[in-house]
Amino acid sequence: MHATLDNFPPEILFLIIAFTLSGELVPSNILCVNRQFHYTGVECLYRNLRFDSQEQLKLFAQTSENAGVVPRSVTVDLAGKYATSDIWQYLCEALSRCRDHVERPKLGQKQVLLEILCLRLHSYAQDSSLHVFEEALSVTNPRVFRWTGPDPEHHFSTAIVAPVARRLCRIFGTWSNIQDITITNIAFSSEFWNIDDSVTPLLPEISGLRTLYVGQATFLSAGSVAALLCVNRMASLERVRLVDAYCESIWGSRVRRSDIEKAAQAIIFPQDGLQYEVVLARIRKLLTCEKKTERIIGGDRAEDSIFLI
Repeated sequence: MHATLDNFPPEILFLIIAFTLSGELVPSNILCVNRQFHYTGVECLYRNLRFDSQEQLKLFAQTSENAGVVPRSVTVDLAGKYATSDIWQYLCEALSRCRDHVERPKLGQKQVLLEILCLRLHSYAQDSSLHVFEEALSVTNPRVFRWTGPDPEHHFSTAIVAPVARRLCRIFGTWSNIQDITITNIAFSSEFWNIDDSVTPLLPEISGLRTLYVGQATFLSAGSVAALLCVNRMASLERVRLVDAYCESIWGSRVRRSDIEKAAQAIIFPQDGLQYEVVLARIRKLLTCEKKTERIIGGDRAEDSIFLI
């Protein structure tokens, strides 16, 4: 008896085609092999959408055809690629298309539920594009969100500028599905907060949030992190990691756990000394401040341990 493709379990064939498509510049080469490859390949491509250029996003947004596949993840990776501030308009239209083509959408559903939304690109600070940026991310409701810079990890650069960072943190509060957040290459600034950020939590109340990773961050207020842990409840929170997070510029000092503890003390103590002890225990349980990328010379050099206490 000769084995044929019909003998392959569907889940095995799906993995084989998914692996093949991941390195194929022209997916149609594989989709045209036969009908089985076509159906499996289309499901793979549309279930895990990946865009490696602004032009791909634009073309996808302009295509009205519905493949009949509900997307589970969306990745936009523009590392080494040219893009303009129009990227947010195209992303908004692409995500809106995913939402509008969901089979049997719930009545009044305004967001598309995703397992993962992953961005690897620079933000743009033009005032004309900020509202489009908010609209684009408000269309989706991911469980996992990652936004990292397009440059190599050892290259300290800012991909998420301060005006966008402020709006991004606000958008997190509209995602009822979010559990894990990773943001790197980000610049915060109290200049863009309308109220005192020493008692304003870094994020709004997010009941389901489990993990938060902030890496290569500048102008991160210790008070905003402290307020996140002592003002917000967020009972589901399991871990907060600050990696190469700086109080001001990268020429200044990194944020240490002791900075967060002092900021929490300023918020709570002496009004409630007992409550401060509870918050202090929570900070030491959930929060780690770490160093990852060391400068060749100058700056805050933490050579004894990766953990900053």
